[in-house]
Amino acid sequence: MASKKNIKKDVKQMVYDIMDDCDYVVVSGGKGADKASKLMDDAVTFYETMVPKINLAKNNADFKSVRAEIEEKAIGFVTEMNKLG
Repeated sequence: MASKKNIKKDVKQMVYDIMDDCDYVVVSGGKGADKASKLMDDAVTFYETMVPKINLAKNNADFKSVRAEIEEKAIGFVTEMNKLG
């Protein structure tokens, strides 16, 4: 069974990585600064919605669905970051 603590750490690390990359775009004044700010907001919202879902997970099926949602969203975030420039 997956550890809630480890899943939360993974989500937090993913969000920190997104924030760091987007912050670089915003600070450097890149052409995608507005989109980067929106992506940062989306990452924070994602974290805030995932933590309760992780806390409610009780069995392997719950953890699998949470992991699948995290992976799906991570791919979406990477795709959006790649579009920033």
